[in-house]
Amino acid sequence: MKPGYATIVSAIVDAIARRNLVAGERLPPQRELSHRLGVAIATVGRAYAQLEQQGFVVSHVGRGTFIAGGRAADALPEAPVAEVIDLSTYKVPVPDIDTTLADTLKTIIAEHHPQQLLGASPAAGTMEHRQAMAHWVERFGIQASAGQIVITNGGQHATMAALSTLTHAGETIATEELTDPRMKSVASYLDRKLVGVAMDEDGMIPESLAELCRSQPVAAVYVTPRAQNPTNAMLPAERRIAIAEIARRHDLPIIESDIYGTLISEHCEAPIAVIAPERTHFITSLGRIAGPGMKVGCLVSPLSEVARTQSGVGMSTGSASLIAVEIGMRWVSNNRLDAMIRWQQAENIRRLSLLATFPLLGAARTEVASPHAWLNLPEQWRAEDFINAAAALGVSIAPTHSFVVGRNVMPHAIRLVIGAPASVEALQIACERLERLLNSQPKSSFGG
Repeated sequence: MKPGYATIVSAIVDAIARRNLVAGERLPPQRELSHRLGVAIATVGRAYAQLEQQGFVVSHVGRGTFIAGGRAADALPEAPVAEVIDLSTYKVPVPDIDTTLADTLKTIIAEHHPQQLLGASPAAGTMEHRQAMAHWVERFGIQASAGQIVITNGGQHATMAALSTLTHAGETIATEELTDPRMKSVASYLDRKLVGVAMDEDGMIPESLAELCRSQPVAAVYVTPRAQNPTNAMLPAERRIAIAEIARRHDLPIIESDIYGTLISEHCEAPIAVIAPERTHFITSLGRIAGPGMKVGCLVSPLSEVARTQSGVGMSTGSASLIAVEIGMRWVSNNRLDAMIRWQQAENIRRLSLLATFPLLGAARTEVASPHAWLNLPEQWRAEDFINAAAALGVSIAPTHSFVVGRNVMPHAIRLVIGAPASVEALQIACERLERLLNSQPKSSFGG
């Protein structure tokens, strides 16, 4: 079957994301590619036009079509480059969000009495909202009933609800030796002890988890299989199966965080929640899609455990914000979230392509459409020294020690949130500053 123009577009975008095509590289002439693929030249022309419209390529009359490092025509409005360029925190630049939100609120108010929107809802959420969220998680391969869904005020709230009801104060939770700082904060607040499980480039090492479970009591396992924060590790299928088997052997609940799953849609390994549905509590959130203010997420729990996990919501906030959930579930139903996902995927790929043009920064661990990158520093740099030096140049990077669990050794690596700058131009400036710094020697602080 001959490929259509959409297939050509998808293949080129995928090649850009995987760095097989980099900024400045020339694409084959349309006639040559049409002959090679056995399609009409008009098909290739339409694909190239679509790529240019989306900002992936630029065309020059008489010269050809080249991979771009710029941004899409429908990207955000021009933003001035801030004095300090932030690569430390997650921001979600979504085009036309003002209009979208205003239109949604108008529709909701027209259909509901305001008193309804400000009223209380069941701890797990209304059945209508739970059904919508059950439909949403099908994209992850999870076939859950509405009765298994507990609606939460975002991913962090879901983590708190799970940990507070599945474990007790003073108990040990096994997690990756580098983990999300918010997870550390929740565990500390709840007086849970985190113990780091050894990792490699593929994520949590099952043998290390098994050894930990043999050596001391463990109450639960918390793991992020996709686009792990901060390392971007992607847990292979065999490790997911092994972790599930270890949890079964020791009768442990698994808390599976998949906050970035929607952005990393091409990675289709089955979630642990599919492998071990009887003990896995799956967490997802809309905040990484629509913006951090969209505090809407959920726990997908085994049916026998829903009463426990929903009590965590009831004890903390009573229920999720009804109006926020109504907005989020409408965006699920009318495919607005899908449009946001596609835009962010394209924007993140564009930014990762820019990162790849720098020899040292381009060595960072990335994943297709991930909003962050993990960079091992050159031998001369310690993480804290590099972060301080970057700050002096006007680039803000999260402290690496914030990801380290307990007293594990801090790696000399940094996380770069490439989606944080307001524009690609700002990211370009930050990359230029960091590349120069990576090529330099740290200044000695010895004053004697």
